[in-house]
Amino acid sequence: MGFGSGGGRVAESTKARVRRAAILRDEDYRRLLEQRTVGDIALELKKTSCAPILERFSLETARRAELEFLLNLSILLEGVAFRHYMGPGDRKLLDLWMENFDIDLFKSHFRSKLGTGEWQRANATELTDRVSDFRLTLLDHERLFASTTFREMLAAVKRESLREELAEAIPQGRDAVDVSAGLDFHRTAFTVGMVLDRYYFDSLYTAVGAMSGNEGRMMRMLAGTRVDLNNLYWIYRGRRFFGMPPEEALTLVMKVRFRAGFDLLTKAAFADPAVFSSALKDTPYERVFDVDEENVALREALVEKNMYRMLFGIVDRAFMSASPGFHNVAAYLMLKEFEVRDLVAVIEAVRYGFERGGVERMLVRTLAGDASTDLRQTA
Repeated sequence: MGFGSGGGRVAESTKARVRRAAILRDEDYRRLLEQRTVGDIALELKKTSCAPILERFSLETARRAELEFLLNLSILLEGVAFRHYMGPGDRKLLDLWMENFDIDLFKSHFRSKLGTGEWQRANATELTDRVSDFRLTLLDHERLFASTTFREMLAAVKRESLREELAEAIPQGRDAVDVSAGLDFHRTAFTVGMVLDRYYFDSLYTAVGAMSGNEGRMMRMLAGTRVDLNNLYWIYRGRRFFGMPPEEALTLVMKVRFRAGFDLLTKAAFADPAVFSSALKDTPYERVFDVDEENVALREALVEKNMYRMLFGIVDRAFMSASPGFHNVAAYLMLKEFEVRDLVAVIEAVRYGFERGGVERMLVRTLAGDASTDLRQTA
């Protein structure tokens, strides 16, 4: 099954490969890490492909949430630009792919209103001004930004099936007004985030499964590896940090599967969380979770970094394919996502004076000379 015209696929693939050349390089990150202040980073970033999204923004006085919002918005804007090259089928798939922006928007708003997270000052007007020719389909943004209770947040979700799943994730359901701080809130936020991600990836991977040829194979590799990693990561976090019994942890996983079948997920759920990687022996995912680090927060960050580095390798493989197709667009948008993650890490490192070598260890991009584990060859 094809999603776009032949000419459209060639045009969108060519644009993706051209845009890939504008992705920040190793030397760009080294230069950013040498800056002494966040303001210096702002000046450097405004010399790169990041300049358009930062033209009305001052990094010197910015909060992290504001910066993350704008940088993530840049991914959405990049995606919108591809629509002009696409036929109706590919546009529909692109819209589905970019619903991840709405997913992250709901998570951020939920944390800021019901928990202790900070939220950007950006509002619905700024969002719609920046993407005036495009509307995401999952949320009513104006209603979401105006909401202060969980009931109001649910009303901003346009799809009834997702509203019902989210309502079941909160102890008080639709009547929830507040969520207590501490472990209860973090566990609830984890469950809400899992419900949102599961809805997104179930829908995306189902659509990808209908694609044929090399394009379909590449898309299943891109989306499917993420499905596997998320399923394993949810089990890992549920067991290790929230004390979930194996049976409950297994209820977190998606309906769709790629290479990590239900037998492997079951084995992982019943494994000792302290040695989670042992349940994944002889699979590509063993090294992702094989982290020897006593500090809990750092261990968590290293696992996440390993996940992204594996996905980075999958993106490389997708671009090595000579055939045109939507997979080139998807791979490029994933590269932009990794770039945003690394930029936020660099800015935070400079702001708080972290040691450079430690920061390089946490980047998705493996800078030359970085001796930490590179998972790209195991993807």
